[in-house]
Amino acid sequence: MNKAFAISISLLAGSSALIAEEANAPQKPEIKKIGESSYKLGKISFDSNKGEISFPAALEQNEVLIEYLLTSPKGKIHETLFITDISPYNLNVAMKLLGYKESKELLKILNKNYTPTRNYHTATEQQKNNSRFTITASWNADGKEMSHDVTHLLKNSNTQGAMPDAPWIYSGSYMNKGNYQPDLSGDIIAVFTDRSSIASYSGEGRNDDSLWLPNQSVLPPLGTAVILTFTKTHPKNQKK
Repeated sequence: MNKAFAISISLLAGSSALIAEEANAPQKPEIKKIGESSYKLGKISFDSNKGEISFPAALEQNEVLIEYLLTSPKGKIHETLFITDISPYNLNVAMKLLGYKESKELLKILNKNYTPTRNYHTATEQQKNNSRFTITASWNADGKEMSHDVTHLLKNSNTQGAMPDAPWIYSGSYMNKGNYQPDLSGDIIAVFTDRSSIASYSGEGRNDDSLWLPNQSVLPPLGTAVILTFTKTHPKNQKK
């Protein structure tokens, strides 16, 4: 672990504890070092060298139209692929520790009445370079370890083709009356673009809430425990 990352751990842990108190979070985040470059934050594991974040989830839906990749039990579980009981606030802390920068480029600018306009937010190169990531789902199937990019787990309801291989973009969500919005709503990672979620899908079809179905030919049975892994990427390595 480099010195700069150690300092950021210390500073962010302190500031996160303060925010947690102000935001009425259930508990202060406690970051534990478990390896040379690996850490635990609640049920979330992250590695500063690999740029990876991993945590447990379970398959929630395999037939309905999907608007969210991931929610908590508080979220829209009737239209999410996976469900998890991790703290969304802790996930946001882990992403910030790995250098994620908020990019609002998928979100429309709101007017003074908080109504979306036709114009989208812009993003700097630094924000673009540090907001994109892939998500992999891994699970055990009869003793065999299975692993898929989550875009392979969804298909187009019209063409039956796989979801385009595009990155997920971290937008960070927002605070709502002293609380972190994903903790309130339970909606964590969106397929159908959602400003209240921590991140959203960036590929074609992201603004269509009637497009994506679970790919049952690849998915395990409902309730199967999975590990979701976020891997930070660079936009030049991604298809848009």
